[in-house]
Amino acid sequence: MKSILFLHGALGSKMQFTQLIRLLDGVYDCHSLNFSGHGGEMIPPNGLTFDTFAQNILSYLDQHKIEKINLFGFSMGGYAALYFAKLHPQRVEKIITFNVKFNWDPISTAKETGFLDPEKMLEKVPAFANNLMMQHGMLIWKNLLKSTSDMMHKLAETIVMSDEELGSIATPVLLGIGDRDTTSSIKETTDAYKLLPNSQLLVLPNTAHPFEKLDLDYLQLAIKKYFL
Repeated sequence: MKSILFLHGALGSKMQFTQLIRLLDGVYDCHSLNFSGHGGEMIPPNGLTFDTFAQNILSYLDQHKIEKINLFGFSMGGYAALYFAKLHPQRVEKIITFNVKFNWDPISTAKETGFLDPEKMLEKVPAFANNLMMQHGMLIWKNLLKSTSDMMHKLAETIVMSDEELGSIATPVLLGIGDRDTTSSIKETTDAYKLLPNSQLLVLPNTAHPFEKLDLDYLQLAIKKYFL
């Protein structure tokens, strides 16, 4: 039985994959983890970085004695999957990413980080704020918002992976994007698709960014087909 490691997005946790993993039970050996700072894990002193996320993945594989695995990464988790494949290509069989934001510019960064004020969140979307408290802990969730905001600003100021580095990833990749995603876009996903030498593109209709909006029945079929 082939194995899949599911990688969550920013402010998410491994719990968001519970229903999807249930749909794949018995077909794949499914794994999930919480990145540093998420799901109760401590925020590193140097903040949230993709080097840290790659180390989270490597540590998980080594701890569970998994030599090679398929990766499914949502949003931030998808970029972490690609970054990990760049560093450790021998540990990855195939990758599926979904709704990954590849281009961070000052305007889009200001838009995304504008949602990460805990006091405004408590006032305007208290249910979402309460969900973050439950997922990450009463004492951590505000620090996680700040650390995520800091990470996004750094992404706009520095290059994590150049076009040349992205194009050097030989691992087979299926890049998924929702046609109504306003965080990422079809264009930036298509641009990445053109750079990756062994990639395919999947556009899901009537699909926005949040993982909770994805059609899991459709998604599990795509996963089964690609990770055969």
